[in-house]
Amino acid sequence: MPPPSTDRGPAPAPLLPSVSIVEQTMRQARRAVAITLAGAALWTGVLLTERLWSAEQLARAAERLASAHEVAGRLRVTEQQLLQAAQLASLTGESGWIDRYDRLVDQLGQTVEHASLLAPLPVAQRYREQTAAAAAEIARMRASALDALRSGAYESARALFDGERYGRHTRLLSEANEQLTSASLAATQAEVARLEQRTWTMSASAVLLALLAGAVLWRRLSQGLDHTRGTLREAEVHIQRMASSDPLTGLDNRAGLHDAMHERMGRAVASGETLAVLMVDLDRFKPVNDRSGHMVGDMVLKEVSRRLRLCLKPDDLRARYGGDEFVVVVPERPEPFGSRATAEQIIERLSEPMQFGDLSVSIGASVGIAHFPTDAQTADELLRKADSALYRAKQGGRGLVHRYDAQRDELMAERHRLEQEIKEGIAAGQFVPFYQPIVGLERRNVGSMEMLCRWRHPERGVVTPDKFMAVAENSGLIGPLTFALLRAACRDMARFAPNWRLSINVAPQQIENPELVTQLLAIVHEAGVPASRFDVELTETALVNDTARARAVILELKRAGMTVTLDDFGTGYSSLSYLAEMTFDRIKIDRRFVQTLDKPQSAKIVDAIIGLSRSLGVDTVAEGVETELQAATLHRMGCRNAQGYLFGRPMPARELDDRAALAKNVMAPLPRQAERVD
Repeated sequence: MPPPSTDRGPAPAPLLPSVSIVEQTMRQARRAVAITLAGAALWTGVLLTERLWSAEQLARAAERLASAHEVAGRLRVTEQQLLQAAQLASLTGESGWIDRYDRLVDQLGQTVEHASLLAPLPVAQRYREQTAAAAAEIARMRASALDALRSGAYESARALFDGERYGRHTRLLSEANEQLTSASLAATQAEVARLEQRTWTMSASAVLLALLAGAVLWRRLSQGLDHTRGTLREAEVHIQRMASSDPLTGLDNRAGLHDAMHERMGRAVASGETLAVLMVDLDRFKPVNDRSGHMVGDMVLKEVSRRLRLCLKPDDLRARYGGDEFVVVVPERPEPFGSRATAEQIIERLSEPMQFGDLSVSIGASVGIAHFPTDAQTADELLRKADSALYRAKQGGRGLVHRYDAQRDELMAERHRLEQEIKEGIAAGQFVPFYQPIVGLERRNVGSMEMLCRWRHPERGVVTPDKFMAVAENSGLIGPLTFALLRAACRDMARFAPNWRLSINVAPQQIENPELVTQLLAIVHEAGVPASRFDVELTETALVNDTARARAVILELKRAGMTVTLDDFGTGYSSLSYLAEMTFDRIKIDRRFVQTLDKPQSAKIVDAIIGLSRSLGVDTVAEGVETELQAATLHRMGCRNAQGYLFGRPMPARELDDRAALAKNVMAPLPRQAERVD
């Protein structure tokens, strides 16, 4: 199999845009409002300027119109007054009328000139051209008439005024003056109308431009809001994806798994389909993670995710449930393609070695299966029952598949209740150390005490380890339990003889804890007890689970000054390589061989173990010695130490003082009736 790629691929997209979406929207809105206000201010200024100019122009035009009306009226009145003054002056010869006539002639000329200024330039030019000759003639005739009047020739003056030539020129000038004033009035009225039309046009243009600018600004703002809405929608989808997926593997997380399960369960109900929920737990992952580091552990998890995809169909549900647990949901298919076959394929795939550069990693998997709707009707219940089946698979060993069993689920419920009681019992100090002496067979002297555990249950009384220890080990509570017992034992060691040592048992699950030795030494140092007074007993199972880790733990313990004993030798995965690779200080012969010493085969095995230990320079301890015959036989074979009911049953520290033999540091055989109290 080719090594899995370690390329991390492109960097993941940020959860949200680099600039706050709300801030971006507010900035767009502020910009649009600022543009609107600036445009409105500019346009208002333009309109105001135009209105002021138009008002000024209208005022001037109105003034000119009023002047035109006034000139037209004054021209008519002046002509009438001039005619009247000429007639009266010629009839009466009075100097007053003569002077009046002279003034009116000048006034008429000024009025005509004023009217010419108000009229359009072409009209005034044409007026001058048409009336130049008549005006000159009239001026001469009026001058002559005026001279005649002043000299007293009234008849001559009257004849001049009444003459046909004076009348013709006068009518011509009157008509021209009328046309001039009419043209002036028309010009000023036209100018006023033009200015008013301009005002209305500018107002209408302003309204149209304002509407257009508003439409443009609204469109820009709408586009910005649409863009922001799209960004928010994308961010929402991204957030939902992040909230429902595992960032390391890309699979659904617990939240995403529950949502997907509800959806698929609904479809299964509608179609009458059966779903299989597979709870997959990785074997030997924690040692890999602890030994090689979390980076390698992450690479293993990603490779597991990749292999799960290869085992399953694209529409099968895959999720990382947490830690090294994965969940797969598939439709139940007829055998040999059913959920069990899928689970076995997953185990086979995950058991293949994983190569990361020069590092080769081997793990495995166990699988528990529950079915919908036969086993449970809800996602939580399905997962719980799949976990129950997984627990049974883990109990049976590694690489196994188990289906959910309702009867066994009751046992699981009892196990969970017991687990909770153990947790509460540790916190309440209900677990106490009991001690059993380990004696030298030659002198029957007490060399050490083995720390054992008893549970003073508030309802069940004193509970022995066979009722709870397996649950404590498998639930992860064995560590807190061991440390609590060790603290109490350190306090009890004040009752011990100075030469007594204490043997403590370490479970195989504790070997995986990288802080095991550090935590043990911290408790010992806190109590002020030398580490050299402690012996740590390890079983062969601890060596098999993770040999390298067990070797490291043994070396750490020895460097700290403790001794190490191989417990229950000969009952598990006994291998001479363990004795060659790991330097044990003592080997314990299992009680099953001791209790069958009367059988030749068992006797030969015990003799071989003692001989092997002697050749390696390792002490031996025989467990389960109950009779003097067993003690004598073991002593004859060369076994130096023993423990069992022959020498003492497990007892609390306060009872050690009640044993006179213990007080003398010598163990005499117990009476027969007391041998099997515990």
